[in-house]
Amino acid sequence: MHRIVDFFLRSPDFNGILLTHLRGEMELAWADLQTIIADLMKGEEVTLAFESHSGDPHIKRLPDLPLDEQLKRLKSDDPSTTCAYPSSRVISASSDHSLYEGLPFTRRIALAEAQLTPVFFRLDVLDRYYRDPRYHFTFYDFGGSITIKSEHYASQDTDERDKVLLQTFGIGYDSKRNRVVIVYLRYLADLSPEHQQNWSGYVVTDNCSMNIDYARATINGDRPIYHSAYQALLAEQAEINKLSKLIGKPNLFRKTFDENRPEGFHPMLRPTLKNFDEFVHLLDKLLSENINRAFFEGDIPLDHEVQRKDGRIQIDRPGTIRLLEEWLSSTYRTANGEDISEDISKEVISPLKEIRDLHQRPAHGMTGNSYSPAYAKQQDDLVGNVVRALTKLRLIFHRILRLAIGTTHPTG
Repeated sequence: MHRIVDFFLRSPDFNGILLTHLRGEMELAWADLQTIIADLMKGEEVTLAFESHSGDPHIKRLPDLPLDEQLKRLKSDDPSTTCAYPSSRVISASSDHSLYEGLPFTRRIALAEAQLTPVFFRLDVLDRYYRDPRYHFTFYDFGGSITIKSEHYASQDTDERDKVLLQTFGIGYDSKRNRVVIVYLRYLADLSPEHQQNWSGYVVTDNCSMNIDYARATINGDRPIYHSAYQALLAEQAEINKLSKLIGKPNLFRKTFDENRPEGFHPMLRPTLKNFDEFVHLLDKLLSENINRAFFEGDIPLDHEVQRKDGRIQIDRPGTIRLLEEWLSSTYRTANGEDISEDISKEVISPLKEIRDLHQRPAHGMTGNSYSPAYAKQQDDLVGNVVRALTKLRLIFHRILRLAIGTTHPTG
């Protein structure tokens, strides 16, 4: 027992000792060592990690298997792929807890807790890093990372405690399906005492769950099952541009982001009115400000002459959303040739106009700021509405391509 504890505490990463090493050091037959280990396990002094369960038994990645399952695998698994660990109870009684003063997450690993134990936090724990230009903050829908930028890592002006590397964090959900942050103990334990204590102040004790794709990617190395609405929006824009070329037109969107996502285009991390307004501004830049006026040339007028009350002629330059609406109304008909501009306006144009109107709201007055989880849902709903609008637009382009070659009014 002493050897198992000593190996764990002296190892660089709180590692377990292989049973083959124990057998060689103790000069015991395998059957005799099995009996000793089984007795220690039944006495809640030792636990085992198996390559067949966790992949790498040298690190206690996953929570312990039930005792009966461990005893079964002790008999069936190769001892060269099985490691022994002291139990938390044994470590708690034998280690010097002062070594981990101010390191709450390192202490949990030092007490033999599984390194991939998820810890859940309020979303605003990320705000410190997201707003700090010294950090490279990456977030894509269900996971991300935080690293100190190279120039600040090398700078003497940056305190060692702030040279943060958080290899991965993910998204989870509390009992009300509000988003929370999940970080595994392994990565929290690498933070400085100051940052560990900062994170500990945001711990969520509610019953939380992990995003299924984050769990699959980080624990099993599997590809995601689902794609977020944020990813779908960018993908729809890219597909619409491909169809634009096929129908002999310039790209509808001047720029697409299917490879490099715009910074800040992700689910809301801190649900405030200010963050909501910032996202609306970004979304409008991706949509109305990103529509290519050259797409409509030759099909509809890009400028309108309007007679003023004094009789003079004024040139009216419609916005891109209005141009898109006019183009669809003049180009697209039902199979019976009926005008469906009202349906197009509702399904395609209205969601784009809503973004435009919301964008102009803060620009025309002081809006203040407030905090509410409702802002995160409102943002998600906006993105979902836009995705449905772009999907409808893509289907229209498909029909134009398939049915309208050589006709004045493609039909649906």
